[in-house]
Amino acid sequence: MGLLVERRSWRNNFSEWFHDMLSKAEIVDYRYPVKGCGVWLPYGFKLREKILGLIRRLLDESGHQEVLFPLLITEGMLTKEAEHVESFSQQVFWVTRAGGDILTEKLALRPTSETAIAPMLKLWIRSHVDLPKRIYQVVSTFR
Repeated sequence: MGLLVERRSWRNNFSEWFHDMLSKAEIVDYRYPVKGCGVWLPYGFKLREKILGLIRRLLDESGHQEVLFPLLITEGMLTKEAEHVESFSQQVFWVTRAGGDILTEKLALRPTSETAIAPMLKLWIRSHVDLPKRIYQVVSTFR
């Protein structure tokens, strides 16, 4: 007994087709009231964990080490990568307040990890002796 879904081409609108398939397969429920924020359902979450486990194992076996960079990126760090960020800059989520206080510098919810990683690598890699630096992270991005 398989999942019966309407056959339609993914070529016309891949994103819509893909989301539709994930919903019908009960992998992700996209009805959450915040655009772009789906809920991973039990079967989908198990599938996700198995895939991420495989990725982590392969990276670990090749000498990489997992790290976790902060979720928040300063506006200054993001503007240094303006060319890289240009294609999605209008989709960045900004934090402008902490409690009742207005922040002196806006903070972005991580739209990409490079802007957080690059400044730290600059601090950690001082010469060729510090190479190779094999790190990775598995995180959500927000756009």
